Amino acid sequence: MGVLVDHLYQTWMKWNPIPLPPPDTFSGQTAVVTGGTGGLGLAAATHLINLGASEVVISSRNPSRSRKALEALEKATGGKSSGKVKVLELDMESYESVVSFANKVNDVKRGLGGVDVVILNAGTIGTDPIIAKEGWEQNIQVNTLSTVLLASLLLPQMKSERTNRSTPAHLSIVGSMRFVDPDITEWATWQSEKNEGVLEHLSKPPNWPGPQPMYAATKLLVAYAFRELVERAIGADSHRPEVILNILCPGAVKTDLARNFRDKSVAFVILVEVFQTLFGKSPEDGARTYMASVTTSESEHGKFVQFYKSESQMKVLERKVITSAAGRAMQTQVWKEITAELVAKAPETSAFLQ
Repeated sequence: MGVLVDHLYQTWMKWNPIPLPPPDTFSGQTAVVTGGTGGLGLAAATHLINLGASEVVISSRNPSRSRKALEALEKATGGKSSGKVKVLELDMESYESVVSFANKVNDVKRGLGGVDVVILNAGTIGTDPIIAKEGWEQNIQVNTLSTVLLASLLLPQMKSERTNRSTPAHLSIVGSMRFVDPDITEWATWQSEKNEGVLEHLSKPPNWPGPQPMYAATKLLVAYAFRELVERAIGADSHRPEVILNILCPGAVKTDLARNFRDKSVAFVILVEVFQTLFGKSPEDGARTYMASVTTSESEHGKFVQFYKSESQMKVLERKVITSAAGRAMQTQVWKEITAELVAKAPETSAFLQ
């Protein structure tokens, strides 16, 4: 019954999108959107420009996609994007690339308030277990480890700029309501019975759970990390957020995220197309949730921004895998694994993460 209600509400949202903030909301501001060359990322960049941003930095791995994105932004903004969009290279499968990207972003308006808005949108959903260059399964590398690394590299500088700002900057991570799907009771047995960490177990090809379950697992992993980052964004003296963090889910959106399946499973592609046609809103409407997540107040710091579950429903869902005793224990375990990896590979994060 709950799934049916969710789908009905997704359909309602498709035809009744949430409103955008006022036209001058981001006037004079600098924003960063990873994965900004297509889908929701490109739509978010479009909204930011149309809502007044003076500079938008998007990440890309592909020069051809970069050119097409700039052309699309020019068209979607009626020419307002001209001279306002900067493309920086970012390969989320490479720690070196993530560090390089973060260093460039941290230099933007250094000492003058820094960047105003960061949306960590880059993500993937794989068809098969692929081990990325850093040694972890690709979904874990991109959706979890590199996303947390990037946030951990940006947040210290963003916090340091708080004294140069009238209000806190915003950083949002794109999550998914699928974070509730994994069985954390099973996860706990990997450590107790097999002496394997969660990331280690999920990264072994024989343990591949399938595309959707793996995607859901990475979104729970990043949700755990997000909660830790939320605490680290609080000022030591003020006890208030020096950067406002949120995690978000735009709901069902008709994007190209499942593009990897085209050569793999015709049936899956057809299924996705049918689902997205019935329930998926446009990227432009989906990215409205992104805008909502980077216009939150200090009191909403740490909130999961979404528009198809009530607060009470969210509490029930979070209790299953996050706020229960088992969830808190798993968060501690996962955070220990993530920080061990990131501090080893990017020692500059040590002071912030530990």
